[in-house]
Amino acid sequence: MKKRIIAGLLCGMMVLGLASCGSSMSYEDYDLKDYLKVGEYKGLAVAPYSVTVTDEDVDAQIQSNLDAAATDKKLDKNTAIEDGDTVNINYTGKIDGKTFDGGSAEKQDLTIGSGSFIDGFESGLIGHKKGETVTLDLKFPDDYSEDSLKGKAVTFTVKINSATRSVVPELNEAFVKKHSDYDTVEEYTKSIQKELYDQKETEAVNNQKTTLWSAALDNTEVKKYPDRELNHYIEFNSDQLDQTAKQYGVSREDMLKQYDLDDEDEFNAVNEDSSKLRVKQEMLIQYIADKENLSYTDKEKEALIKSFEAQGYDADAIEQQTGRTLEDYVHIELLYEKVLDFLLDNANITGAPTTE
Repeated sequence: MKKRIIAGLLCGMMVLGLASCGSSMSYEDYDLKDYLKVGEYKGLAVAPYSVTVTDEDVDAQIQSNLDAAATDKKLDKNTAIEDGDTVNINYTGKIDGKTFDGGSAEKQDLTIGSGSFIDGFESGLIGHKKGETVTLDLKFPDDYSEDSLKGKAVTFTVKINSATRSVVPELNEAFVKKHSDYDTVEEYTKSIQKELYDQKETEAVNNQKTTLWSAALDNTEVKKYPDRELNHYIEFNSDQLDQTAKQYGVSREDMLKQYDLDDEDEFNAVNEDSSKLRVKQEMLIQYIADKENLSYTDKEKEALIKSFEAQGYDADAIEQQTGRTLEDYVHIELLYEKVLDFLLDNANITGAPTTE
C-alpha cells in the first residue's frame, strides 16, 4: 500500500503507466544483454474484449452534453425560487437574540439543495423571490461540528439579493446544429454512440496492452542495474520529496508521515524499489525495440512534442517535472508505444472475452 502511495511522490509525470524521471541519459550505449535476462514477450496470452454501448449509456452522455451547455438565467421579482437555483444572499443569524461568530455574511452565493447550510435554511428559501427578506427559525443539529452551537435554536434573517437558474437546453435540431457538426437528432445520437464505442474500445485495447506489458516485465530478470540511471533516480526522487515539503511549508519528516512512511529508512527502501522498477522498465523497452527493430518517425516525434506544448509543457517544464530532457522523455515514451503495439500484435488472444 505504501509503495502505491509513494509512487505519486516519486515522479511528477506518468504517461501510460511508465514513470520517466531522470536527466539526459540513454540506454543505447549499453549492451542490455549484460543487464537483463529477458524471457518470453511474444505470444503472451491475453483475453479478447467485447464492447457494448447501451441506450442508457447514450442517453446519459447526451444528458451530460446538454447539462454542459446550460446557461444561467437571472430570475425577476415575480419568479419563485426553486430547488437547484443559485441565490445571492445577506444573512444574519441570532441565538437568544444575539449574533454569533460565523453566523452572518453578505453577498454570499448559495445553490439551493447543495447542503451547504443546516437543514431548513436552503429549503426555507424555496418559493420566495428576489428582493424578499425571509425569517428562518431553525435548530443546529446535535452533532454539529462547533460544540457551542450543537442543538441550539437559531433565527436567520435572510435577504435575497438576486437569483439565477440554470437552463438546460432541449435535445432538438437547433441544439444539434449549434453544438455539433450534424444536422439531425438521429445523426447526433448515432455519433454519440460511435464516440462511446470508440472510447470503450480504446480502453479495452489499453487494458490488453497493460496486461501484456506486466507479463513481459514478470518474465524478465535484472542481472544488474546500471549505476548511472539507478543512482540518478534515487537522488532525483529524494530531491522531489524535499521540493514537495518546501512547497507545502512542512519538514521532510512531516512529508514522510503524509505518505504513511515511518522514517528515512522506509523511504529509502521504497525509493530504491521504485527506481529499480523504472530502470527495469526502460531497459526492457529499449531491449525489445532494438531486438524487433522498432522505431518512430520524425513526424511522430514532432506530433508528441506539439501535444506536450498544447498542454503547456515545453522543454523546461518537462525537465523540471520529470528530471528528463525533452529529447529523452519523448524517445522512451514513443518506444514504449511501439513496444506495446508489438506485444499486442504478437499476442495469443484467448479465453473468455472481457466486457467493456
